[in-house]
Amino acid sequence: MKIAGKLLALLLAAALLAALFGCSLSPKSKNRDPVTPETTAEPTSPARADDLSAVNALFADLFRTLTRAQTSVSYNDPAVGTTLSAFSTLTKDGDNLTYRATVDRVNSADEDRFLTSETLPPVTGTVEEIRENCSDLIVWDRVATGLVLSTPAFTEGNLASPVIRRDKGEKTLAAFVPDEKLEAFFGLALSGVSGMQISVTYSDRAVRALSLSYTAGEATVKVSVAYTY
Repeated sequence: MKIAGKLLALLLAAALLAALFGCSLSPKSKNRDPVTPETTAEPTSPARADDLSAVNALFADLFRTLTRAQTSVSYNDPAVGTTLSAFSTLTKDGDNLTYRATVDRVNSADEDRFLTSETLPPVTGTVEEIRENCSDLIVWDRVATGLVLSTPAFTEGNLASPVIRRDKGEKTLAAFVPDEKLEAFFGLALSGVSGMQISVTYSDRAVRALSLSYTAGEATVKVSVAYTY
């Protein structure tokens, strides 16, 4: 019995040592460093001349295949005390375009409502005909309701700090437009506008979206344009 007891004690000791030794070899999952998930997106890099040329070519060909462009604007003026909105739609049927815009207006103090949403009369014609009347379509934001009618000139001379990001078959070009280059960039005379930032998302075949942020006097303005083909 004494011999059996000693053998049992030895077996228990050996099992305990094996368990302790095995634990020392096993990885300690709780103390592992966090694993950073892999990403397929390429980092942002400075835009090259051929990147700007590609965006220029897409905008130059925009109205040939475009079927619809929808623009939304938010206009936050501290003097108004609320954010104003504007929406416009440009639709294309053959060679003719129809431009419709709805804009928030601030009413006079003696009216019941502070804001009125005003829908402007639609304008129909070719790109050139609508552009000729562009000044009639630029209302309180001074850019956005006429923006879709312009063809921005993406050149190194018109932009500052252009960068590009590539992700999932699309590219996004972001840049600043210096105040003194606004007219050259948009082809529109813009007064009181500054701090223009622009972002364009596009594929090899078409411009997908355009966004702007800038100040107009004391107001902060944000513009988004989505294109359909």
